[in-house]
Amino acid sequence: MGPSLTASVIFMKERVKVKILARVLYEVLSHRVSIDVAFKRACKGTRLRGTNEREYLYELARRFVSDYQKLQCVLGRTKTLSKLARAWLRGVSDEGLPPYCRLSYSKWFYDKVISLLGREEGEQLLASMNERVWWLRINTLKAPEERVLKQLESEGVEYVIDREYPFLLRIERSPKPIRLLSPVKNYMAIPQDKASVAVIDVLSPEAGELIVDMAAAPGMKASLIMMLTENRARIVAVDVSYRRILLMKNLLKKLGIDLSRVHLVASDSARIKLSGLPDKVLLDAPCSNSGAVSKDPALKISLTEGKVRYYASKQAGLLKNAMQLGRVIVYSVCSIMPEEGELVISLFKDRVTLEKTLKWASTGYKGLPLSDTVMRLFPHKHLTEGFFIAKILVE
Repeated sequence: MGPSLTASVIFMKERVKVKILARVLYEVLSHRVSIDVAFKRACKGTRLRGTNEREYLYELARRFVSDYQKLQCVLGRTKTLSKLARAWLRGVSDEGLPPYCRLSYSKWFYDKVISLLGREEGEQLLASMNERVWWLRINTLKAPEERVLKQLESEGVEYVIDREYPFLLRIERSPKPIRLLSPVKNYMAIPQDKASVAVIDVLSPEAGELIVDMAAAPGMKASLIMMLTENRARIVAVDVSYRRILLMKNLLKKLGIDLSRVHLVASDSARIKLSGLPDKVLLDAPCSNSGAVSKDPALKISLTEGKVRYYASKQAGLLKNAMQLGRVIVYSVCSIMPEEGELVISLFKDRVTLEKTLKWASTGYKGLPLSDTVMRLFPHKHLTEGFFIAKILVE
């Protein structure tokens, strides 16, 4: 989704495209960074003519990185990155490729998804993660909904108001990058996936409640808590990184959050202790981000079974401490892997009761512990990132 293309962009020299694409892929392969970081590094020192040219190259880079596994299947692993980029630009047929290659995922990831959902639905899920859906959350702390909608319409944005959350818009077309829309630049609208909003719906914050956000950065969920309670909740926002805490403070201020009601803490949430009992605990845990491939196709390359195991262990430690902090906990991860969802919760099944509060959400994977009482959101069903959500009542 981006600006219309001018002739100068369309006929950009192939060598410029090849250079940028090869650099982006190098950064992703060598440093396991996100597509955004890789693109920023790749463009350093290259003169680009305006927003159109940059956005065109960025979309090319996203698609190129997303197709990396397919290119490996077709061309093998002996090609240089420049040759891969050149071949991709000229067109690569996926005819006759096995499904994991055609969809451009690693074989282990494809096999895992198929084992969970079956071939037909599993391939629907994988295909849906190759396309991004943009959501915008209207920030009613900065402007009324009607004002934001009028501004978006004046800029030529086409949108659908969400059925579950009227302050949430699914963007169908935008003549410019989302970040450059006036309401976004003025913090009256915020890019935030519907699944992220759903997590706070499950939390159901109320005015006057004390809520602990155990992995708070960058602050999007905390800001939604304050928006829904009209700045009348109180939040203890914890993150292990002092730098991220400072960035979050700056963002929350711009979003119109009453910082006198938000206590920012740089600490390891697996070890943090509180003197009192909060009303609710939010643990949107660090994870493999396997559900966010549509947002960052570089995850197709960096995601490994070892990474999933690493985060599953980390999540179990965080949830164990969350159960010491409060009695009402919402646990969520942007992951489609059961090791980070159902299987983490099952470690504590004898100590908790679970509530499925989102009627429109799917349940957990069939055959796994507690699957009927947890919630999953999928891109092919709900047009969201892939998320796992559990509302936990500690006994």
